[in-house]
Amino acid sequence: MAGALGLCGVFLGLIGLIVYLDIKRSKDAEEMLQKRIGALTQPLDHSEHIAFEDLFNVEEIQRIQDDFAAAAGVASVITTPDGRPITRPSHFCRLCKDIIRKTEEGLKNCMHSDACLGKHNPDGPIIQPCLSGGLWDGGASITVGGRHIANWLIGQVRDETQTEEQMLAYARRIGADEKAFLEAFREVPMMTRQRFEVICRALFTMASQLSKSAYQNL
Repeated sequence: MAGALGLCGVFLGLIGLIVYLDIKRSKDAEEMLQKRIGALTQPLDHSEHIAFEDLFNVEEIQRIQDDFAAAAGVASVITTPDGRPITRPSHFCRLCKDIIRKTEEGLKNCMHSDACLGKHNPDGPIIQPCLSGGLWDGGASITVGGRHIANWLIGQVRDETQTEEQMLAYARRIGADEKAFLEAFREVPMMTRQRFEVICRALFTMASQLSKSAYQNL
């Protein structure tokens, strides 16, 4: 528990980097600055047109996401509310990246699962088996002015809950090669449910802080 809380503290210390403070690095600096000023100065009740990218430096967020995924031993990505990626995937396992998401039905199921994981829940993270491959996933929503603008998702770990029989059945369902599917499943990191829940709570804390800080920085 202490180690997990320390991990949370380390990454909360990086929250100050998430606001777009270095406009000069962008080729479209002036345009990006004007978009951000417009997003941050309009009333909170007129936030329906604000996108995640209008409020945050995605490359800085990417670095934080990459570091968090590596330190916690989980996969991570930030998506739109409907499950479309905003950041590049961090630490994705071969099963999800190269097999499940390469099939039409598998990708569709993954995006649906991502959208469900990011549903707004002020009481804590959503933790459940992936609606595609069945691995453990967790998610927290990022909101601005009461509007849901992104999902921060982690997971792609397993415990004794998932069986090889279940995996083979799903491989057949989505039309994936069964041998390759099973080999990749055996590579997926093992993690206790208790440990994963602690990491998900740290994620929820960071996502909540992002939501609170979005309109406080310019």
